[in-house]
Amino acid sequence: MKKIIFLCLLAFIFSCGSSDEVETVTIAHKYSIELPTFLSKGTGLQDDASLQYQNLLREFYVVVVDEPKFGLSEILMNAGYTPDLQGYFNILTADIEGTMENTEIESVKDIQINGLKAKTFSMTGTIPENNIDVFYKMAYIEGEDSFYQIVTWTMKKNKDKYAPQMDKLIRSFKEIGNSRKADRSKK
Repeated sequence: MKKIIFLCLLAFIFSCGSSDEVETVTIAHKYSIELPTFLSKGTGLQDDASLQYQNLLREFYVVVVDEPKFGLSEILMNAGYTPDLQGYFNILTADIEGTMENTEIESVKDIQINGLKAKTFSMTGTIPENNIDVFYKMAYIEGEDSFYQIVTWTMKKNKDKYAPQMDKLIRSFKEIGNSRKADRSKK
């Protein structure tokens, strides 16, 4: 009897939050993003993130960092990078490569995400502190007044399982201020 109750409980836990269901999360009237319902709010993933969601059992994580353009241009130029999306991409990927081992950046693409310039890419690497192989899907997006980093990750062994959801999540990003202006210009 205990086995049946335990199996029913496990089935219930894993059935909650289907892989296909999403919820729209809006952050501080800045942006919205559609997240799988199996994720819940997290803390401690990245100190300066405005959004942190996770599922520890599925080993699936997402953070969004937004940084105002004001002042960032000077930092980029002082570091020898151009004060645009390409420079933002270059400085951040150099930082990542310096903190991980066996880093491989792949599939770098210049795209538009809901009308905003973006660079998307995949990355694998090893976190040296605990020797864990990780898979990332990321986007760096240039908004009207901010740059955004969308960072999704899971264990490398789960790459094929979660890559489509990571792509869908990234493509759902919308800057709210930008969409309001676009709506007004259509009237």
